[in-house]
Amino acid sequence: MRLQYLGHSSFRLISDMGTTIVTDPYSAKWVGFEMTPVRCDAVTISHHHGDHDCMDGILGNPAVLDSEGHCVADDIAIESVSTYHDDVKGAKRGKNLVFIFQTDGLTAVHLGDIGFVDPVVIDKIRGCDVLMIPVGGTYTIDAHQARQFVEAVCPKIVVPMHYKTPESTLDVTGVEEFLSLFDPADVTRGGDALVLDDAPQNGTKVVVLSRFVD
Repeated sequence: MRLQYLGHSSFRLISDMGTTIVTDPYSAKWVGFEMTPVRCDAVTISHHHGDHDCMDGILGNPAVLDSEGHCVADDIAIESVSTYHDDVKGAKRGKNLVFIFQTDGLTAVHLGDIGFVDPVVIDKIRGCDVLMIPVGGTYTIDAHQARQFVEAVCPKIVVPMHYKTPESTLDVTGVEEFLSLFDPADVTRGGDALVLDDAPQNGTKVVVLSRFVD
């Protein structure tokens, strides 16, 4: 399994067989920068806000998954779990879907814009191989809540998302506050992709990916 970071909360997951899933494609009008156009077999949408459901950068005619349930895209099993975009049961920002991907013997989880430390989700995903988690606050859990999530889930690899960058126009914090809550030895700043065949077996590692630009 390979994970490519497209920016904001968008990733392209590529199985060993070549099946591709894109999570939460975004609009430049919402985040301040364009997403590099990519092809994929399916798109998952955690909720219908413009920084998570814009298909302008998606090439071809992929399946779109935006509701709770189970399905299979070739060799990738996909499960979505309904939760909330805020800490008042959706009263402020509505619902949010967490997507769980299983392929190549690994489990990757995309939390979307989850708005609170949800014990139901934690029980569902505990011990996953990769956790893609929002850390910027304002519209999602913040850095400290994200740290609580990580401590409860114990993933092998954590990939932060939905945080402020120099080109971003969103009112969220940067990734550094989240990173400061970990031992520097457990934090790696990588390229725009992560090969997940060699996930660490002990402890949790944080990997900050750069945005893929074609």
